[in-house]
Amino acid sequence: MAFSRLCETDTCTVYPGDVRTLKLSFAIWLIDDYTEDKPVGGIRMEIKNTGKKAFRNLSGYYCFTGLEAGSYTVSIKPELYFPEEIIADMSAFSDPKNPVVEVNGKPEIALKPNPGYPFPAIATLVRGLIESGSGKPVAGLRVRVKGKDIENLTDNRGEFVLYFKNVVKTEEVILIINGEPGEHSITVEEGKTVSAKKILIP
Repeated sequence: MAFSRLCETDTCTVYPGDVRTLKLSFAIWLIDDYTEDKPVGGIRMEIKNTGKKAFRNLSGYYCFTGLEAGSYTVSIKPELYFPEEIIADMSAFSDPKNPVVEVNGKPEIALKPNPGYPFPAIATLVRGLIESGSGKPVAGLRVRVKGKDIENLTDNRGEFVLYFKNVVKTEEVILIINGEPGEHSITVEEGKTVSAKKILIP
């Protein structure tokens, strides 16, 4: 007899013909901040310090089941995006029959692509590297574009990538590192990847 798994979680495996009822505690919807579509690559999601993992249903929601009412810290560790931690407060759902976690009033979590993300060849990007005065890469710094809602983080190698939309031909922008007053000017070119000079910080 051959078996084919339909779903596998940390508590059970479901095969064709099985009937199992689970109580949904809450669900999380992820989107790609660049494409505004479903994320790509592998994603691991679990409740912090418990090992309780989410499973992804056929609609694309990441679901947790069988939890006692309460507030939980959820760790999201994607392959091609920066990790996220969010708080899922089960008492805060406006509709208990639709327990979707909201962040900043939105029923979705937007994942920021990391420098390893497979951007299309025509993407308008700025890539750079940030090091300390001693020459070591600096991780977790926030890099943003002055006057625009564009920002991202540096990874463990000190690298960052900023992605632009609605750039016509060329545009001069100013990068601000971690909110510091020091500013770095760079020219963005439509449909191209521009490399910023190595940025050194104290």
